[in-house]
Amino acid sequence: MARKDKPEKPKKEKFVDDGHTVYSMEGLTGKLPEEKDRPKLTGKERWALIRAAFAHYFPPVLIVVGSFTLVAVLIYLWLKF
Repeated sequence: MARKDKPEKPKKEKFVDDGHTVYSMEGLTGKLPEEKDRPKLTGKERWALIRAAFAHYFPPVLIVVGSFTLVAVLIYLWLKF
């Protein structure tokens, strides 16, 4: 038994795909480059690249971790006293 005082739900429009493309997803497969496309590196060159990456990224990471540590210590001291 349906109640008479409830309003009827509006009919849902059926989705029709018009083929409109907002952004082309071509080339975004997420696959790694083929082996032939990668540069050939010797062991020394590979480790030199890894050390260079660490030398480049370590200071900013250290600053972020140090900042969080400083904030945590300050909050601890603030709440303790």
